Amino acid sequence: MSKVDKGLFWSRLKRIFDHWAKGGKPWGGGADAIIVNYGKANENVLYSRTSAIHLFLFGYEFPDTVLVLTKGKLTILCSSSKAKYLDSLGSENRGIKLEIMIRNKEDKNAANFAKLLKAIKGSNQGSLLGWIPSETQNGKFIARWNQAWQENGMKQVNVSMGFGRVISVKDAAAQKNTERAAKFAASVFKKKLIEDVLDALEENKVISHQKLSDDAAECFNDPIKWDKSGNLAPDDIEICYDPLIMSGGRYDLKASATLDDKKLDTGKEAVILCRMGARYRSFCSNLARTYFIEPSVEMEKNYGVLTQVFLACKKIIQPQSKISKIYETALGTIKRANRSLLPHFVGCGFGMGLEFREKNLVLNQKNHQQLKSGMVLNFSIGFKDLKDRKSGKPYAMQIADTYLVTSEEADGHKLLTVVRRGWENVAFRGNGDEDEDEDEELDTKQQAATLSHYERRRQNREKEERATREAAVREKEMRQLAKRKQEELLRRLAKDGVQDNFNEEKKFDYSKINSYKSVSDFPSQARPNQLYVDIRKETILVPIFKQLVPFHISTIRTVSKQEEGGNLILRLNFATPNMKFKSRNDYIHAVPQNKHFIQELTFKAPAGHHDNLERSYFGIQELRKRVKNRIKEKEDKRSIVVQKELRVLRGGGAKLRDLSVRPPLTRRKSTGVLEAHQNGLRFSSHRDGIKIDIIYENIKHAVFQKADNMSTEVRMHFELVNPIMAGKKKTNFFQFYVEVVQSSQDLGHGSRWHDRDGVLEEQEEKRRKRRYNKLFFDFKNRVSQISEKFSKDRDMKIEYEEPFKQIAFKGVPGKEQVSIIPTQNLLIALDDKPPFVLTIDEVDLAVMERCRFGLREFDITFVFKDFSKAPLSISAIPKKKLDSIKNWLRTLNILHYERRDAVNWKKLMNTIREDLKLFAENGGWLGYFDPQNDDDESDEEDPASEFSSPDEEEYSEEDDEYESASDEVDEEDDDD
Repeated sequence: MSKVDKGLFWSRLKRIFDHWAKGGKPWGGGADAIIVNYGKANENVLYSRTSAIHLFLFGYEFPDTVLVLTKGKLTILCSSSKAKYLDSLGSENRGIKLEIMIRNKEDKNAANFAKLLKAIKGSNQGSLLGWIPSETQNGKFIARWNQAWQENGMKQVNVSMGFGRVISVKDAAAQKNTERAAKFAASVFKKKLIEDVLDALEENKVISHQKLSDDAAECFNDPIKWDKSGNLAPDDIEICYDPLIMSGGRYDLKASATLDDKKLDTGKEAVILCRMGARYRSFCSNLARTYFIEPSVEMEKNYGVLTQVFLACKKIIQPQSKISKIYETALGTIKRANRSLLPHFVGCGFGMGLEFREKNLVLNQKNHQQLKSGMVLNFSIGFKDLKDRKSGKPYAMQIADTYLVTSEEADGHKLLTVVRRGWENVAFRGNGDEDEDEDEELDTKQQAATLSHYERRRQNREKEERATREAAVREKEMRQLAKRKQEELLRRLAKDGVQDNFNEEKKFDYSKINSYKSVSDFPSQARPNQLYVDIRKETILVPIFKQLVPFHISTIRTVSKQEEGGNLILRLNFATPNMKFKSRNDYIHAVPQNKHFIQELTFKAPAGHHDNLERSYFGIQELRKRVKNRIKEKEDKRSIVVQKELRVLRGGGAKLRDLSVRPPLTRRKSTGVLEAHQNGLRFSSHRDGIKIDIIYENIKHAVFQKADNMSTEVRMHFELVNPIMAGKKKTNFFQFYVEVVQSSQDLGHGSRWHDRDGVLEEQEEKRRKRRYNKLFFDFKNRVSQISEKFSKDRDMKIEYEEPFKQIAFKGVPGKEQVSIIPTQNLLIALDDKPPFVLTIDEVDLAVMERCRFGLREFDITFVFKDFSKAPLSISAIPKKKLDSIKNWLRTLNILHYERRDAVNWKKLMNTIREDLKLFAENGGWLGYFDPQNDDDESDEEDPASEFSSPDEEEYSEEDDEYESASDEVDEEDDDD
């Protein structure tokens, strides 16, 4: 037992005192003091007003406890163990005092009783004592206390109704608990109880009411299985009563009905009444439905009246409505619809909460209370003791739901138990044997719905069984494929040895960082008490104790400035050990860790003297940018593989004119000619003086994508084996395209047929699309022919990939959502920037992540056969595409798995790279993603769980710009 909720206790206690202060009949005409006696716990009594008061205040029941309410004070007499849970409440709040008295066995509580009686007599007039006489409390302690207070001479009055009025209006916490109870009850009712009943009908299974009830009640032992919201505390959900199933002529519509052990009636004109209640943190909910098997016309008509009454009364459920009006509306509706049903009417329910049936809130003709926002109703309409005129078969029918009266809804109420109650949902018919007369009287549409119910269920079941079989086959295939990959990896490791170059670090001599040989080399412009940025030496001179100290740009992690009270503050953060870097910092790894480091320097200049700090700040930023660009350009040139010389085809080959190119080669949009030659392609633009050669041998993939209804461009994309320079930057792709429709134009299906110009414009667009699609298509074929004709190796023929748009899906491979389209060997999104291209043959594993109930999207991550590469992820894929993507991966024979959670791929891949041989020997991917690891019945922890839900590491934005010092020093050596 945890501590009592202090906030709820005092707010609810305040409500009791405020309501009591109003007096009136509910409080016995104005009781001067009130006692609430709770004796020994009685397991046979599930609901009582006394236990409801305890649950309302404390959230728990405290047997052998006395509550005494006097003017402005609550006194609790209880055992020392119970007092421990109440100590945290304090002694006074909201103008109300609280005193906790400990029971004393030595004098049999004589002193405690005397003190309580004195407080009772001294409260207000001391003449009327309120209590709850309808409930018998047992136990020696309560017996002695009853004897003591009954001899004090005060007149006794019943205050049960007063407490009922307070408890009947639920606060926000109680409403939330009631809603959770109702949702759980509805879930078990639909997914378990009714499904079991329907299974018995379909299979002609003999089953008892008791067995159906027990199976439904068993769901409360594993609530997580039936509630996927994650908002339910499993220990707090309870059953209100044993689920009730009634059929075969015996029906009891009272709240106190009990279960029998009769067999379920599944014959013709059988009526099955099902009722279930659940409570969460002691707040109750309830629902009931009636189901008909091959019903008669009379049953259908009577059920129509029942639903008509239910809907008419439901409209009255709103704040400020009189309870009696609900009952009167029900009677009026029955009189108008079928007066003969009046003697059979049972309704209209009662209030619910901590008590399953709140006695002061019964929905009948005599109750003239007004409904209030926060009340919870078990709204129930039923007809009992009915008998079918034709067959003479007795039956009954009932609909019950849990409603919250609330002013926040437009209708004044909120349905909490959402279970369908329409005739088409509760009436089931077989495939024949119905009386022809009845069939003629059934509405055609309704008849089709009811007659096809069994067929729909049969088809759904077959579909589920087929899906289960397919899943088992797919799982078996994946296990076999995973084992083959494991064996292949083991063979490769045995042949080549264990590779240990994943985490190779470049050896670096930090002593090479040498900005100046001596102080005399400092720039003459530098001043002792000012910062100075030496662009040529890539060094910042910092004044420390009136001496200039040089810091190479590689040692500075971030620089920032801010103004405070007119002063300008410049802050330099330096790279130090134990810092988190997005990329490896050679300087920090190379410097001996036992050295002393400066982590931060701060400089402040008063108003009017900001010039030096401002100039230094922008100088450092500019220097960092220059160094970064220089290093990147050098790395690009270093990684470039020199292509063979282009062999020009005399007389000219196939050409495409007026093409644009990506990535852009100049600051403005370049257009030129793409021409096919003997061993490669050449793009040239005479206007911009550009010439780019692409050798066939360096083309990894070629993709042709034509313009269609949803595309503004016809394009040809070339993915390169080795990157080449495009201007001053390297690129691993080129994309040549023509924009056949203005991109700002609406490409939807909205027509412009209302004006002649619009018609001509649309016709011109279609003509341009056809023309350029044909030009690109012919060029594609000519390139394939030329590459095959002049290549010594016939395998060097350029084969173009064409997108399969029928199996395209939306996703986010980069920063924006695009259409991702499979081809024969690729997965592409050429509209993305930069274009997304994934080579299928390079993929070792695909994992669908976040495939859980309730999410509309999932992610997919591709792991490459080259484990040194980082996995590639596509996020925000619509859930409806999951099956088609799995089928596509299956046809490509790619190992794939589903997971409920996201995977920390960085951590997982680092673990694998640390010992690749151990990874292979432990089963490879089976060791992490084997579906058997996710079996609910397994007690073993999923091996991949430690890599789920990665902890995000935060870095500053400037870490992206941070470069290693080794490249900078190497550049200096080259200059020397």
